[in-house]
Amino acid sequence: MQAMKRINVAFKNYDKITMNATRKEEYLLGKKLVLLLILFLSGCAFHEQVTIAPSLLPYTTREMKTAGFWIAQHPSPDKVILNSEEIRNFNKHITDELKLTKDITQWEKGYPGDELRMNLEKTFKDFVEKNYYQSGAQRASSAFYKDVEKDSNFGAIPEQISVRYGFIVHYADQRFFPTSQGLFAKQGDVDFDELQNSGLDMGTPVAVLHQSLDGKWFYVETELSGGWVESSHVALGNIGDVREFLSQDPFVIIAKSKADIYLDLDMNNHYDYVRMGVRLPVDGKPVGERIPIRLPTAGENQKLIFKNAYLKREDVSVGYLSYTPRTIIEQAFQLHNVPYGWGGMYGEQDCSRFLQEVFATVGIHFPRNSSEQAKIGQALAKFDLTTSSEEKLQSLRRALRGASILPLKGHIMLYLGEIEGRPFVIHATWGYREPQGAGQVVRVLNRVVVSDLFLGKGSKKGSLLERLVAVVEVK
Repeated sequence: MQAMKRINVAFKNYDKITMNATRKEEYLLGKKLVLLLILFLSGCAFHEQVTIAPSLLPYTTREMKTAGFWIAQHPSPDKVILNSEEIRNFNKHITDELKLTKDITQWEKGYPGDELRMNLEKTFKDFVEKNYYQSGAQRASSAFYKDVEKDSNFGAIPEQISVRYGFIVHYADQRFFPTSQGLFAKQGDVDFDELQNSGLDMGTPVAVLHQSLDGKWFYVETELSGGWVESSHVALGNIGDVREFLSQDPFVIIAKSKADIYLDLDMNNHYDYVRMGVRLPVDGKPVGERIPIRLPTAGENQKLIFKNAYLKREDVSVGYLSYTPRTIIEQAFQLHNVPYGWGGMYGEQDCSRFLQEVFATVGIHFPRNSSEQAKIGQALAKFDLTTSSEEKLQSLRRALRGASILPLKGHIMLYLGEIEGRPFVIHATWGYREPQGAGQVVRVLNRVVVSDLFLGKGSKKGSLLERLVAVVEVK
């Protein structure tokens, strides 16, 4: 009964907040999320109340919700941080020295099968040992793992893999197992599928290393991550196709949150959408407000076929944008209030993917995970458990606003600046906790937001500032 009262209260609060919502699907998704979370927590000893966070977070103002406000606070918003040559060297350092991104064309002569088999078997073993839940209330069964192990086809991996190359031709979830079924750390969860590794946009080059027993899944490596994707979402070509695609100039960069791709000039035949930061080769001269692009698609037997397609001029930049604080702040706010998506679920983005998309518009290739992203650039400061909040604030005051990332355990944010002694960030986040009476309340955000770093102060986990482990300038 108490659980149902909490559900009703949460829904009433959510209804008030979203009364003027324009996207019905986001409203329904949020309601479903709240219901499942509350049902899960009410099944345990109920220590936390779950509610929807307010649209305007504590200490934020209406004006703070646009890029212009933060650009106006910046002392030099148009100063170029890195030029094109410096960005190429920056990316090369991340790939060649830090080993945080990959050049998939390096495997033209083959890939060591023992290495792939060892990694896949270790991943499989790790998941078995963690005893995750499947959708609903049941732990994943031994039969589930047996089927996954069989379909992973570890024994068919040769000593030396002859690598096939191709492209993602429709948005694809990249998985740790060759299955669309989910595994969850908490009973009743739906939005934090532990098998979700990443989301791959149309046009992503891939190296195909292995195939499932049933043929429905490929194990692919991209510049950023490795995992299983449905084979129907991959077109197979050769390494020459990939190299040409990556080197072709002119090209466009998606500069909006999402951009629709059409197969006809009248833009009626919709193909798919791609997310911010995706690079696609231009294929001809613009036609009015249409930009023609070269689109990789799959023909018979998944053979690669390039087709003509079109994007709206307003959705793209021809070539990379200039790497300035203004650019990064403006691109970050293109994603403001966009829904959160764990590992790219639902075609959205989590905290690390948010930064990837923003910095990709200027040509900087961020690694996949927040822990890896914390290793790039120049660490202005690093903190441990003994570092005081005042010391952290002093470091932040020296940070390059609009070009500094702030990592903490399991999360990462973009620094915007300080207003009246409060440091502010923009980040993709699921939610936060705050104290309430003798316990605490969970406020669900589930979107990209502007918040101060004192968010969460007094909760068991502490504020964002208290949990901060470094200040990293992306230069």
